[in-house]
Amino acid sequence: MALTAYRPERPEVIRDTDVEKGFIAAFARHGTAANILMMLMIAAGVWAFFNLRTQFFPDFVQERITVNVSWPDAPAASVDEAIVQVLEPEVRFLENVDSVFASANDNAAVFSLLFKTGTDMEQALADVTSAVDAVESSFPEDAADARIRVSAFRDPVSSILIAGPLSQSGLKTIAERMRDDLLNRGLLEVNVQGARNAEIEVEVDEAALRRLGLTPADVSTAIARRANDLPAGTLGGERAVRTLGTEASADSIADSLIRAEPDGTVIRVGDVAQVTESVPDTGRSIYFQGEPAISLQIRRGPEGDAIRQQAVIREYLEEIRPTLPANITIENYDVRADLILGRVLLLRDNAFYGVLIVLAFLFLFLNMRTAFWIAVGIPVSIAATLGVMWALGLSINMFTLFALILSLGIIVDDAIVVGEYADFLHQQGYKPAKAAIIGAKRMIGPVVAAATTTIVAFGVLYFLPGRLGSIASDIPVTVVAVLIASLIECFLVLPGHMYHALKQRERAERRLRSGNGHPTPVNAVIAGFRTRFDAGFEYARLRLFRPMVAFFVWARYPLLVGVLVIFVYAIAMVMTGSPRWSFFIRPENNTVNVNLTMVEGATRADTLEQLMMAEAYVPELIRDARTSHLSNMQRELGDMAEGAWYSWPKRQYDQRVLATKIERLEERIESVPPEDDVVVIFSQVGARGGFGFGGTGSVSDPDLLGNVRVELVEQDTRIFGTRSLFFGLQSIPKHPKLEGLASRRSFGGGDASSISVALVGGETEQLKAAALQLSAFLNGIEGVSEAEDDTPYGTTQLVAQVSDRGAALGFDAGSVGQQLRAWISGETAVNLVRDDGEISVTVKVDEAVQTANFLAGLDLYTPAGTPVKLNQVVDFTEIAGFSLIQSRDGARRITVQAELNEDMGNVGDVEARLREIGAIGALEGDFGVQVAFEGEAEEEREFLIGFRNVLVVAMGLIFLTLAWVFQSFFRPLIVMAIIPLGFVGMIFGHLIHGQVLSFLSLIGFVGLTGIIVNDSIVLISTIERRARHQPVRNAILDGAADRLRPVLLTSLTTIGGLMPLLFETSVQAQFLIPPSLTIVYGLGLGTIVVLVLAPALFAVQHDVTSSLRSATVVINRLLSKRRPRFASAAAAGAAATGAAADPALTDEGA
Repeated sequence: MALTAYRPERPEVIRDTDVEKGFIAAFARHGTAANILMMLMIAAGVWAFFNLRTQFFPDFVQERITVNVSWPDAPAASVDEAIVQVLEPEVRFLENVDSVFASANDNAAVFSLLFKTGTDMEQALADVTSAVDAVESSFPEDAADARIRVSAFRDPVSSILIAGPLSQSGLKTIAERMRDDLLNRGLLEVNVQGARNAEIEVEVDEAALRRLGLTPADVSTAIARRANDLPAGTLGGERAVRTLGTEASADSIADSLIRAEPDGTVIRVGDVAQVTESVPDTGRSIYFQGEPAISLQIRRGPEGDAIRQQAVIREYLEEIRPTLPANITIENYDVRADLILGRVLLLRDNAFYGVLIVLAFLFLFLNMRTAFWIAVGIPVSIAATLGVMWALGLSINMFTLFALILSLGIIVDDAIVVGEYADFLHQQGYKPAKAAIIGAKRMIGPVVAAATTTIVAFGVLYFLPGRLGSIASDIPVTVVAVLIASLIECFLVLPGHMYHALKQRERAERRLRSGNGHPTPVNAVIAGFRTRFDAGFEYARLRLFRPMVAFFVWARYPLLVGVLVIFVYAIAMVMTGSPRWSFFIRPENNTVNVNLTMVEGATRADTLEQLMMAEAYVPELIRDARTSHLSNMQRELGDMAEGAWYSWPKRQYDQRVLATKIERLEERIESVPPEDDVVVIFSQVGARGGFGFGGTGSVSDPDLLGNVRVELVEQDTRIFGTRSLFFGLQSIPKHPKLEGLASRRSFGGGDASSISVALVGGETEQLKAAALQLSAFLNGIEGVSEAEDDTPYGTTQLVAQVSDRGAALGFDAGSVGQQLRAWISGETAVNLVRDDGEISVTVKVDEAVQTANFLAGLDLYTPAGTPVKLNQVVDFTEIAGFSLIQSRDGARRITVQAELNEDMGNVGDVEARLREIGAIGALEGDFGVQVAFEGEAEEEREFLIGFRNVLVVAMGLIFLTLAWVFQSFFRPLIVMAIIPLGFVGMIFGHLIHGQVLSFLSLIGFVGLTGIIVNDSIVLISTIERRARHQPVRNAILDGAADRLRPVLLTSLTTIGGLMPLLFETSVQAQFLIPPSLTIVYGLGLGTIVVLVLAPALFAVQHDVTSSLRSATVVINRLLSKRRPRFASAAAAGAAATGAAADPALTDEGA
């Protein structure tokens, strides 16, 4: 093809009446309308800025109702049989119930009912209450009333540790005072953790009771009778409490009357029992540096702001510290506000640099006045978006901030097209008013179409299913709000500003031409640069770019083949695992939890001793972690010398960053003691850190369970990750009675296991055996560690079954159990309230007399009051049981969890490995259980199905939008053919930066589908408009040359806004890099190729339509000769075929 001369677009004749019509003209010509609207948008943003909540992730509340039924001293198996299996069928099939999780523990049953999204929870609560009421009469007599509540959103703000060499009551007094003070300052929820209440223990003399014909139940009745009949209320909605008629003390309890004999002799509690008051050394206890401690957990509700509430906490702690004894230590730990503020500031800095890059591109490609008024649209649109976010109840969080950063370049895309075209029209001779108004009116079609495709692409993301879909839903809402705000600013505010800017430029040029004005030195320099840049750009546009387009239009079919080959190559790389896939990149928190279990026969003191050994070893672990991490970084730096050619620039940058980190860590090793990397470390006896037990799960005694919690300084400060510390935890010195350790790192919002596998079906014994074997399989896979199940063995149980003789005497399971519990486990006679809190009065038999012969000689009383030996009315069976029995939707289950080294693979790799070695088949065949990967794997499956659906919907809606814009069903295919290039860019971007593909990469790709077609819309629209009065080939070349500047500028501003994130080295921003890579590289490659591919595809379409038209003509001629009666039908078919092509293109061949 010979290169034809470039012909500028012919200006059209515009009537004055057209200019005066519509909102655009009204706002442009009005003296203040545009500015008033702009000020209102800014005012809304300022108001919202000071009222928006700030948090890490968006609030996520799953519709949930919990039901708790306590049954004191009942083993888990009995709870499962008598409560879980009775209530579970009643609630499982209620309307809108999605899933029912039930667990039978020793002493209680807990049900968690998950409801479908959008369920009316008031009606759901009424339904659940009715279902419970219907069967509650079937529960054991001594089971407590069911407690039903709807789960409310609560998010941690921070925690306060109070420690010192005081008694439990002394620490508790301080903790409760601080709790009340914080609540009075407006905090929603402050919970006291680790405080143990005093207890009055009534230890009865078994021989004295027998001699007097009494039972422990008689003693309990006497104590309860002494209490006033009027209840003092309920504590936490769980237990009834009473006031005591006299002082609530051991002496007053001992003085309680049991029985008065006919001879006037009285028998009091003190006559048959020893009554003492103490704080029992049982349950959960917290220790800080070996001293007793109590923790305050502060949580916020959905309307709370973590940063503002933390400010209240800090102010209060500064006030109270001087008033406390000198030996009291106050530590504020797990401060979410610091994490949130750090990430907000990090993204704020990236946004600032992104704005600078966007502004640099604007002022580089456009004249000063046009660039300035286009740039004004950024803060105006952002301000309006903040107002919309406040109105919709959104918050400032990681996802909304990312969406705003993403929008920095998109905001100005509309304004660039309108402003640049208005400037172009002014240069063609239009007056400022006409240029500004017509520039907006003529571009309203393609601009709205481009914005609509982006709105559609991001909008469908709102409907992604699951927890992650709900959390990420803030991204589409924010982006859509930004785009709508930018459209308002572009068509109602910008034309007025452009009118005045063009008028001022016209006056300045007139003054210069008349000799009455002189440019300032700065303006002269800028004008000189602008002249040289524009001249260079024009040369590149007409002498380099236009001939290049001509070449690719000529070689359009080889170009299409080449693009197809690249796309297939990218798909092949993904199929072979390059780049690697990791569904969720979990940002590391700064906390490591270690759970430990002691062997049967160990004591609470042994557990505490092991915890102190672990605490003392933490500095050594940190020292080893520093050294190990330094070696790994040095090895990684050496490996960076080699790599793929396309990653060379990024490797150079990474080498400099890594070398700096190595220097910082070496300096830290030399000058900073390991203890300075610790924020707080404390231990707990009788508690575990929210995951497995450690060991084989053979122990459930709380006194033999412990937890060490280590919180470190930010990783950007300490350099090494918690992974380096985590994998050294097994080297902790071990107590001779230690059974095992289990440890977890903390991610994002809590402790988590990378791998979670559910074993479903069968009896608990089968599930436990399968779980032990699965744990062994998992621990044998490279990169997997700490595999364990969540179902511990319970103590050996002695099951009493009423014999036939016992039944004949009137005994049943309930009456036997109640009397046995009083003799063996004891019972709480009454709960009392006094100034220092709740105190329980427990009646129990001295454990020293509970020998093997104790049960044989025990008397039970028939309903008539006749004593009968226990062994005459019950039969005993000894079984090994479990302290926890779990089910989901009626099926028994045990979950095995494990920690995965992300560098060694993902959960899918682990599942594939288990199948490869036949582990899953063996488990299903040998034990008759079903194996299901849950947790992250379950979320991944749900997300990918939803992603496929929303991607199809997005493509369909984009196609329909383009079909409406172009009035053709064929033309949109040209525009959408660019989308696969975005996929190619995404793959190569992740490879170049060494990043893994994640679910956020896919979210970025859906959004990219709407952004990447925008350049094509503008380009194809211009070519079509030129083709109305030019030959097709010339229209293609001239249209591509016309739109080079706005196409480059709109893409560069979007890329520039996100560019700083790509080079962010902070650990906490790493999970936002994959979606940024997707958009930057996808849009970058798409823009480069679209400038030549879209014109080539336009020519290909013209080839096809011309060939079809020619074939139709030939067929019509043949048909008209042979069968004239078919002529009219063939003509109709020709008309239908030609409708896909623009009639204006028929004058010129391809």
